[in-house]
Amino acid sequence: MQAAIFDLDGTLVNSLPGIAEALNNALAHHNLSTHPPDLVEHFIGNGSRMLVYRGIGGEPVDSLVDEVHESFLSCYSESLISGTHLYPGIRKLLENLHLDEMPLAVCSNKPHRYTMEIMTRMFSWVPWTTILGQQKSVPIKPDPTGALSIARAMKIPASEIAFVGDSTVDFETAEAAGMHPVLVEWGFSAIEDLNRTAASIFSTTTDLRKFLQAPRGVS
Repeated sequence: MQAAIFDLDGTLVNSLPGIAEALNNALAHHNLSTHPPDLVEHFIGNGSRMLVYRGIGGEPVDSLVDEVHESFLSCYSESLISGTHLYPGIRKLLENLHLDEMPLAVCSNKPHRYTMEIMTRMFSWVPWTTILGQQKSVPIKPDPTGALSIARAMKIPASEIAFVGDSTVDFETAEAAGMHPVLVEWGFSAIEDLNRTAASIFSTTTDLRKFLQAPRGVS
């Protein structure tokens, strides 16, 4: 691969504690049922509004989703870094890819301001080509618009870029963008869901690094 675009939550960082705390605080504020973190984990992947929609449960009306979503965003400002940490081996992975002069970027469905805050606090040592979170001007994944805009910024053909994530949403994004789909097993998705895709799947950062750094035609 000539470059790599990474998802953030569930791929580079385990941000579940802060997300679960903010969602439950928002739900409680509106007298709605809260959820254990292991259930909240299954709500993640399609942006913060869908997270809230799933957290409310059933088929909530748009006005309620909007209200709880606003509360979530406010709560998440407080819990953003609460318990959030890099997955084991991620720092070494990124350091090696940087030393290999591989262009690196992030494409996340997390709201852009929170994406930037986590990246600034936890990954300031990486010279990212682009950091792109959820914003009104760019459709959320699996729409390929964001990924393709990053490819243009890198000036690298999409087919030469690995899109690395932890979910079927990331797989669909890579497929739609014409990039190489790569999924990791340590994130928020069930391994059986990952295995139903045609992605290259890795259980360790060491194997992922070897794949990304392998000469073309070698895996």
